[in-house]
Amino acid sequence: MKIIRTASATEALLDPLNAAWGSMPDKAFPLVPTPLNGNPAIKRVSPFIEKSTDHGTISEIRVAAVHNGADIFVRLNWASDKHDKIVDLDEFVDGAAVMFPLTKNASAFTMGSEKDPVNAWYWKANRESRAFDVVAQGYGTSRRTSSDKHPITSAAVHRDGRWALVLTRSMHAKDARAQFKPGGETGMAFVAWDGGNRERSGRKSFSGDFIRALIDA
Repeated sequence: MKIIRTASATEALLDPLNAAWGSMPDKAFPLVPTPLNGNPAIKRVSPFIEKSTDHGTISEIRVAAVHNGADIFVRLNWASDKHDKIVDLDEFVDGAAVMFPLTKNASAFTMGSEKDPVNAWYWKANRESRAFDVVAQGYGTSRRTSSDKHPITSAAVHRDGRWALVLTRSMHAKDARAQFKPGGETGMAFVAWDGGNRERSGRKSFSGDFIRALIDA
């Protein structure tokens, strides 16, 4: 896919339903349940989640991505009922994430490894405007932050049985985070959680390994 260069205003791109997104081509990616059963790494983290077989109810996500030379914007759109509040211990919220490799050998299947980590932008429906910045080096190693150093701004709207979500961040980062260069490329993978199906952590749908994304000059 392509990350298109645009002259659209930041304020417009931060609105998931703005007409600016209507002119941007998006692409549908199939999602499948994350394979959990028999995975020893997941079993060490949670024997309950390792035995999960009823997760992965979200089967497709549509993605569009643009940049303006300074910031990158990723719009995710998928079908789901709205679950954005937790009022009891067995309730969970909807969520989504976009993941980037930090090395050319990093794997989205394993959420990276010690030598080949990944960086993800993780949104939860009960957070208003700030997504988590996640670095992982394999299952159970995710370090979740929400700092002013590399803020990831989010905006989401639920309408007609679908979520529309925009995630944005500076194209440049000083620490071990995804870097984006006009004329370059990156990898991307996508994840969605159905809170109404008690999905959280490894109980989710995902798009498989990284796809290649070319960044317009």
